[in-house]
Amino acid sequence: LILSTCVVFINVGERAVQEHFGKPLAQTLEPGPHFKWPWPFDKVYRYHTDEIQSFAVGYTPDPQSEAANTILWTVSHNKEENFLVANRAAGASAPAEAGTNDTAKIQSVGLISVSIPIQFQITNVTDCIYKNSEPETLLKDLATRQVIRYLAGTDLNDVLSEGRLEAAQDLRDRIQNLANERSLGVKIVFVGLQDIHPPTANNVAAAYEKVVGAQQTKLARILDAESAAIRT
Repeated sequence: LILSTCVVFINVGERAVQEHFGKPLAQTLEPGPHFKWPWPFDKVYRYHTDEIQSFAVGYTPDPQSEAANTILWTVSHNKEENFLVANRAAGASAPAEAGTNDTAKIQSVGLISVSIPIQFQITNVTDCIYKNSEPETLLKDLATRQVIRYLAGTDLNDVLSEGRLEAAQDLRDRIQNLANERSLGVKIVFVGLQDIHPPTANNVAAAYEKVVGAQQTKLARILDAESAAIRT
């Protein structure tokens, strides 16, 4: 039995860390057979480095709700968190101070619900395991903090419309930089802004839906008028 612990097989898609008397060796074990000192002198810990792992920021997945064919802003389909986001279009000017003619721009903010899946891959097992006590928890905390900071500095209309892809790429780069600074040994593969909408509580989403509907109706009437002018 002791001799049987001298041989270890690392499966495809795995990397392993070998500890000799509790001290990790610099070289990780590649897939295939390897020889080592018997247990407990040497211990081997396996990790799925080729596997794409994921976690969620801003919501708790609900498989039953996600299976729905149609998802509306006004219907809550996950356990969601709300984030502050700037709304430059709704900004107002503050009254001037006594004795001055200057007016300050008041930055309006709003609430937004986002569903951000983040996928990552372990690229350096030694850094990931030995330089951080809970690397996955730390990565999720760093990602959540970066999402909060980013949304607080971006515009509501941009992130709800054409700025979504740019925001996802920017967030991926920011989270990757933070992970590198902390020597997490991971690669951020994907950051998705798959579901962005106003909060469903207190009929906020319903009110925003009416605003968007009015804007679309206005645009449709303008296009109808232009087509009538062309026919005339």
